[in-house]
Order: sequence, then structure tokens, then C-alpha cells
Amino acid sequence: MPSSLVDLIKEIPDSQAAEINMQLLDGSSVQLKCIYKESTSPHFFMVFPPKQIPTNINTNLSCLVVVKNEEKTVTFQADIEAIKGDRVLELLAQKPIDPTSMRAFYRAELRTTITASYEPGPDERARAWTFTGETLDLSGGGTLAIFPTEFPNKQRILLHINLPNTDEDIHCKAHIIRMTRLRKERWKIALQFDNLSQKEKDFIISCCLSEQRRQLRERIQTA
Repeated sequence: MPSSLVDLIKEIPDSQAAEINMQLLDGSSVQLKCIYKESTSPHFFMVFPPKQIPTNINTNLSCLVVVKNEEKTVTFQADIEAIKGDRVLELLAQKPIDPTSMRAFYRAELRTTITASYEPGPDERARAWTFTGETLDLSGGGTLAIFPTEFPNKQRILLHINLPNTDEDIHCKAHIIRMTRLRKERWKIALQFDNLSQKEKDFIISCCLSEQRRQLRERIQTA
């Protein structure tokens, strides 16, 4: 283990906001917000809200970790050493990552209209449905959104997303990563895109980065 990586992990202050991108057994990925907790470097812990850790994490594959603080953002690859209950992961840092190469994984907090629908095949007994909701965040790989009900189907979902401040919409297929029931008969649903072209992914990423810059300007102006 390079001493520079050990020092890098040691320098991260305890209890910092972080994000982690993990691979799942079905081949999809999930990105979650969490809290970085110190251990013996290069080991560390990630603490999540209750029942947020997926039950189907592929622990044989590395994950991507981003730890943010006021001075800098640290991005590195790590292996999952242990899953401790439904709130804590123990990880081992493997190598630092250039943040510019990670732009596709960054999510922007973005509120916009999203429509999800399902069209059954000719031999299916399932019914067609359409629900309209609102995104909470968006990335080149997927979105987290609020809908008025749970989805009857988890695969082959058609999405239509209105991208704010542009003349473009996104039309694509997606599948569900997880669904969480909220109060007032609402559902928080994480979806991963299935068939976006690289051009469409780049366009979404560009919109996310633009939204992050706008939010940063607003925070500076109101500070």
C-alpha cells in the first residue's frame, strides 16, 4: 500500500459528508450519500441512514468514494471489507482517482418533471401504466425521484425527463434499483438508465454540472 494513499486517508477529517458508488449483483450500480468515519488508515467506515444499504451489493467489485469538505474533495477507489448491519460499511482504500474522470458519477440535486410508463408486450398479462413525478437528483447514469405510487413493474420502464433551462428532453428505458415508501402515500424511487447514448449521457452531465454551478452561485450570493 503506497504511503501516499495511507497519508491521504489519514488527512480526511472525521464525520465528513461523502458519496459512494457501489456495484450491485444485478449489474447495476447505486450512488448513496453517507458519512465518512475514521479507522486505521487505509481502512475507514461509511455510515448511512437506517436501511439505506442495498442487500445485493457485489462485494467482489471495487466502489468509488468521494469525501467532501470545505477545503477539498478527495476521490478514491476502495474495496468493501465488511457490511456491519444496515448502516455501516467497512472499506479499504485502494488508489486515488482523478476527480475529472469521475464526472459521470456525480449527481446534481435537480428538481424537474419526470414521467414513467410501462407498455406490456403482446403476450404479457401486465397492464400499461403511466405516473408523473419529480426528480430529486440526476446523473448520467440514473435519477432519484418522487412518485405518487409504487411501480407495478421494475424492468423496461420508459422515462421522459424535462431538462430545465434547455430545449431538450430525455427519453430512455430504465430499471428500478430501489423503492422506498414515504409519508402521504408517496414513493422515492431510484432508477438506472439502460439505453442512453454517450451523447445523451454527456448532455445530462453537462446539465448537472451547470446546475451545480448555479446552486453554488446562489449559496455565495446568499452567504
